Amino acid sequence: MSNFTDFISSGGGGTLYTIPITASTTWTPPYNGTAVIHCIGAGGSGGSDESNGNVTGGGAGGYSRKVVTLSTGTNWTMVVGAGGAQPTSNNANGNAGGNTTATDGSSTLTANGGGAGLTNSTAAVAGGTASGGDVNNTGGAGGHNGTMCGGGAVGILGTGDAGEVGTGASSGGAVINKYGGHSDVQSPQFENTNGELRGGGRGGKFQNDWTGAVVVNLDGDFLAGGGAAYQVQTTVTAQGGDGGIGGGGGSANCSDTSQAGFVVGGSGGNGLIIVMYTSVG
Repeated sequence: MSNFTDFISSGGGGTLYTIPITASTTWTPPYNGTAVIHCIGAGGSGGSDESNGNVTGGGAGGYSRKVVTLSTGTNWTMVVGAGGAQPTSNNANGNAGGNTTATDGSSTLTANGGGAGLTNSTAAVAGGTASGGDVNNTGGAGGHNGTMCGGGAVGILGTGDAGEVGTGASSGGAVINKYGGHSDVQSPQFENTNGELRGGGRGGKFQNDWTGAVVVNLDGDFLAGGGAAYQVQTTVTAQGGDGGIGGGGGSANCSDTSQAGFVVGGSGGNGLIIVMYTSVG
C-alpha cells in the first residue's frame, strides 16, 4: 500500500501549506487564512471464502471537500476513520471502514467509511457516502458477483471506481488485467494547484495461482482498491490486497476446503484529512 506521504509536499504547486492529519485530534490552525479541507473515509476490508463461492471486495470511503476560512482562535475536531480490519477466518465477511469528520462547530465535513466485503454473496457492497462539503462523492463499490473481486477506489472527481470482477475457476490467464478500483486523479507525484487533490494511483492487480505459490502483495496505490487473490492449494496463504488510503480491500478465495492454509481478504485503507492553505493572512 502506497504511503500518502509519497504524494504530499509542502509549499509547492500554488498551495502555501499542506497539512496531512492521519489520526484523530483537536487541531488548531497555525495561521489565519483560506484553505481547502479534504476528508477521506476509510475503506472496508474484502471478504474471505474457501469454497469457490462468490465473494466481494470492500467498498471505498467517501470524499468531501470544502473551502473554509481558518482562524488561529478556532479549534477543529478531526476524526480519522480506521480501515476495516481483515477477516478473522477462512469464511468470513470483511469489516466496514470508519467515518472521517472535520468540524469547527459551524462547518462539518463527513466522509463515511466503505462497506464490508461479503462471503458467499453476490450482493453489491457500497462505498461510503459524504456530506457537508462543496463537493461530496460516494466511494467506489466493492466488486461483486464473482469469485475474485477487487476493492473500490476513492472518487475525487465523481463517484469512485468500483473494483473489477474475475473468476478463479480456471488457470491463471482468466484474470489477466483485472484490478481493484483505480483513483480518478493520477500523477507521478503529489501535485496540487489551488487546493486540488491529485496524486492517486492504480488498483492492485488480481492474482490467480494454480501452482501453490503464496498469493500476496496485491495492494492498491494511494486512494485505490486492493486486488483479489485466488488460490487452489490452501496449504499456503491467499491474501487479498490491502486498499490504499481510503480504498477497499480485495477479496480472497480458494477451491479446496480440505486444505489447512489461510484465506483472508485484504484490509481497508485508513482515512485521511488534508488541509491545503490557499492564502495566509
